[in-house]
Amino acid sequence: MISTNRDKKAMNYQTKFNTATRMVLCLMSLCMLLLGACKKDGKDEVKVPVAVTDYYPNSGNQGTLVTIEGTGFSSKTDGVSATFNGVNADVVSVTATAVVVRAPAAGATGSIVMKMNNETLTIGNYTYQELSVQSLSPANGAAGTHIRIVGAGFSSTKGPATVFVNGKPALVVSASDNLLVAEVPVDAGTGPVTVKVNGSEANGQIFKFQVISAIKPASGGKGTQVKITGGGFDEVKAGNLVDFNGKPAVVTEVTADYLMVTAPDGVQTGPVSVTINKQKATGPIFTVVPMPKINAVTPLSGPAGTEMTITGENFSTFNDENKITINGKNTVVLTSNPFKITLTIPGSTGDGKVIVNVNDQIVQGPDFKDQTLGIASMAPDNGLAGTQVTIAGTGFNANAALNTVTFNGEKAQIISATPTSLVVVTPPALTSGPVVVSNAGQNAKSPVNFNRAGIMTLAGGPGSTALNISDRGASITVDSHGNVFLVDFTSQCIRKINPQGVVSVFAGSASKQSGNQNGQGTDARFSFSFTSGIVVDKQDNLFVSDGSNNTIRKITPDAVVSTYSVNLISPGKLAIDDDGILYVQTQYSLTRVDKAGVRAVTSNFYANDYGSPVIVGSYLYSSDSDGLYINRYDLNTKTNLRGWAGNGEFGNSDGPKNQSMLAIPLGLITDGQGNIYFSDGFAQTTRKINLTLNELSTVSTQPARGYKDGALNEAQFMNRSDMAIDKEGNIYIVDQFNNAIRKMFLK
Repeated sequence: MISTNRDKKAMNYQTKFNTATRMVLCLMSLCMLLLGACKKDGKDEVKVPVAVTDYYPNSGNQGTLVTIEGTGFSSKTDGVSATFNGVNADVVSVTATAVVVRAPAAGATGSIVMKMNNETLTIGNYTYQELSVQSLSPANGAAGTHIRIVGAGFSSTKGPATVFVNGKPALVVSASDNLLVAEVPVDAGTGPVTVKVNGSEANGQIFKFQVISAIKPASGGKGTQVKITGGGFDEVKAGNLVDFNGKPAVVTEVTADYLMVTAPDGVQTGPVSVTINKQKATGPIFTVVPMPKINAVTPLSGPAGTEMTITGENFSTFNDENKITINGKNTVVLTSNPFKITLTIPGSTGDGKVIVNVNDQIVQGPDFKDQTLGIASMAPDNGLAGTQVTIAGTGFNANAALNTVTFNGEKAQIISATPTSLVVVTPPALTSGPVVVSNAGQNAKSPVNFNRAGIMTLAGGPGSTALNISDRGASITVDSHGNVFLVDFTSQCIRKINPQGVVSVFAGSASKQSGNQNGQGTDARFSFSFTSGIVVDKQDNLFVSDGSNNTIRKITPDAVVSTYSVNLISPGKLAIDDDGILYVQTQYSLTRVDKAGVRAVTSNFYANDYGSPVIVGSYLYSSDSDGLYINRYDLNTKTNLRGWAGNGEFGNSDGPKNQSMLAIPLGLITDGQGNIYFSDGFAQTTRKINLTLNELSTVSTQPARGYKDGALNEAQFMNRSDMAIDKEGNIYIVDQFNNAIRKMFLK
């Protein structure tokens, strides 16, 4: 029994001992883990190598305080000593980055040597003399900064003290025995401030020269990452205060010669500046540009190595500032301009979005399919049923029967096929929409829609009696309901053509009775000249220049005719702005008409009497009097820019607007989408100026003069002149010698 109790007690002691042991082991493990965590967190002390970066002044009398700057210094005075040419010096203060010592009374010119933690450091020479540069204020700044140099021995009867910053001469603004004020020279660079007097020389501390030499990118918007290249930057992020035209920016990276910063919210165009220790350096202009915009990507599918073209707006002119990914995979950009980027399809991208990143301004494009089949282009990309279209691309089957082509879902006839080209005929039930090519289980979509577009006769035609414009022509406009109104110069009336092409006399007499009479509809009388114009306001009121009566007449939607303005001299073509203000054009003047009366705007206008002007924004565009230019008149500043478009040579060529040839542009109109259309009176084409791209192109040509409806480049006119455009974008054209009003639909 006693033995059993002993065993139980022994077991209890053993259990307690084991438990205590486990607790001790756990505590030891926890301590080791904590110690390891501290080391991982970087909390264990890391020894910084001892190094000297600067010392100043390098001359002075006994008792002068000399500052030695560096890294890895001891923070205790006990382990630090210094000698001047072998003579012990007092150590005044010690920090981790600076030691201050006093030049000893018994010292002599020679080397300063410092001992720290059993390391011997040769600092540099110290000269015992009266001349001494002891402190600078400020010790950093940009070119033009005035620095105060405090010291001794600056005065001289032999000649003034001279100052150098990093070896470059500085302009001394003021001087006394112990204070010089000098202006930091341009391109000084970082280096010591040196003072020379009477053949003696003294160096002070290093002046940090602040400069912004470049920024990249130089354009973008909120969130753009900008690299600021230069010098004199602070080693700590918080020491560099960067602003974009006054808006503070966040510094994300710092080196000795560049900063990385993020353009701030609300950034506006203006200079980029860096402020360090209250000293500001201003750099180049950062230009804020709108977000990039993608208009089209072609092709939307294709194999590796195929060239892709992205058209749009607000791209960078630098390839490296346009980053394009396909389903997240980077591509190689080949060429860039503000409106077009070309790149190489890398292959193995998988199917996904095309993303355009312009200086951290990101826009998402269409889906791309990673396959061999792709459509690069269509020529033409518009037409009517039966139009022959050539489709260029990759992955087509050379056997025409094995390809399928649809236009907005309607199957087209394939005439011929090669691996890179298909020639097809548009289907009878053609409508505007995408073109799709199918081959071997793959489908490729066209980068842009094929538009059902062409020209038809709205009213009149050879032999028709509905109109009477073949002799003297007409001016036209169109209201919000699609009704076309024309000034019939021959019949001295206003005719109306409804959307179905039905012609009626809206105001005036169709029996060539001229006069100057107001009234309802056909009771009114006009006396039009060859240059009379017509426009419509937002309320569908018509305004007509009654040239021979020297008046502007107003016609309401109910055909009530009244006199709107009088005493104009031979008023001609008209333009109207969004506020309903009229601008009346003659060959050499422009007159503004509003409810307050009539006043001259300019007398140096140089307009073509027969060409209708158009207003876009605050500018009025008109055909020049010699027919070789389109001019732009600023309605705010009242200044005329002659030769805004056209190179002054007679002809018909497309391209940049100032390099293109014009020949009597007539009937200027705008689609409200940044494009101006006009009739080329010589070549008998319809042309377009893209105001964003500043490029001129031809919308509709013709194989020969004649009379024929059809596709844009197949229809024939005898004489294209005045034009109007409706809210749907349909264009109406006076075809004088065919006695017709033709309708051009672009989609």
